[in-house]
Amino acid sequence: MFKNHCKGKFLILLGLLLCSCFGLDAQRNTYSPYSRYAYGILQEPIMGQSVSMGGTSYGLRSSSYINPMNPATYSAIDSLTFLFDFSFSGNLSQYRENDKRGTNLGYSLDHFAMKFPLTKHWGMAMGLYEYSKVGYQYGASGSLAGMQGEEDVTYIESYSATGGLNNLFIGTSVSLFDCLSLGVNWNYKFGNLIYTNTLTYSNSLYKGYAQNDLLYLSQSNFDFGLQFFRDFGEKHHLVLGATYTLPQAFKSELSSTHIVLDTLTLSPDADYSFSTPQSFGAGLSYTFDDRLTLAFDYAYQAWADADYYGKTDTLASTQRFAVGLEYLPAKAADYYYQVIKYRMGLQYSDSYINFAAGNLKDIALTFGAGLPLKGQRSVLNVAFEIGKTLTPEKTLIKENYYKLSVSVAFSETWFMKRRFN
Repeated sequence: MFKNHCKGKFLILLGLLLCSCFGLDAQRNTYSPYSRYAYGILQEPIMGQSVSMGGTSYGLRSSSYINPMNPATYSAIDSLTFLFDFSFSGNLSQYRENDKRGTNLGYSLDHFAMKFPLTKHWGMAMGLYEYSKVGYQYGASGSLAGMQGEEDVTYIESYSATGGLNNLFIGTSVSLFDCLSLGVNWNYKFGNLIYTNTLTYSNSLYKGYAQNDLLYLSQSNFDFGLQFFRDFGEKHHLVLGATYTLPQAFKSELSSTHIVLDTLTLSPDADYSFSTPQSFGAGLSYTFDDRLTLAFDYAYQAWADADYYGKTDTLASTQRFAVGLEYLPAKAADYYYQVIKYRMGLQYSDSYINFAAGNLKDIALTFGAGLPLKGQRSVLNVAFEIGKTLTPEKTLIKENYYKLSVSVAFSETWFMKRRFN
């Protein structure tokens, strides 16, 4: 009876996970003009406490959160606990180009994940998150002088794109010698990138056109992670973490449709190569008295060596630095505010989008809180991020953004055998 009960719950959540594939694929929360480049705006699978701690993840280890940034964390799970986490966010973006201004509001379901024990020192996790997102629309209009006394001819050019890539992951890790954990993620990336360009004239004698390019990509690859953790005395705890991701080629299908003067042209599928790079990550965290945690992360991705439309060096390699802090006022509290975990962080990263003068940079300040629910087993995580895109040239579009993220980490006891009198 117990086994059937747990199996039923697991199948329900697995079904929800698969259904969420359609939810993530149906919505994109970016209007950034920079999403027109490469695979769009890339996303990291930063979840739980890490979101408001500047994205620090590699050296954080907790049984209360799911952390796919380092698969070695999955062995940090109570042998009787099932953990389920989902997140949604809303963001406000402000754009500026010379004297022009623009504002856009977006929202999205960011991730859906679960973690559970296999044995006492062996854990497993699976989930789905956005890997990249594309969403822009811009255009230009003008006029051409009419010939032989005719009226001027106006024209409108428009460029738009939608889509993005999702990442389904299944991972596991095992803890050895009470101080070392080794883990691996299997990832499956998939999705469509759809680009549309049109040119129309007010005079039908002029040749307008419409072009639609559909790029479908899919890929499977692996992440490897390890963590070394140790207590020093009764109140000091240190975790060192590292990850490595293998480079991997995409399977791709590219089709183009071109219409000129009601003539439809279908271009044959082109044979281009696309890939993701090898990447490295390292981090550490120090915890004092289970109340104060400090964390630091560094990550490097070798995008300059990755294929994009059959060429390398079209993208730029990236680095990310992050620091984070979490503070719990009291372990045994008399008031609710004393059991809230207060967090803040700072991250600085550069983009794989490469311009002649250099690549884009991003700097963001984060802060938030972990609000315990149902006797402190389940947690509502709230994070606010204020960020700015730094451009290598003054003529490029400036972007400021404000993002609110809310996630719920449900921690339930599913694997305890019930006794009946």
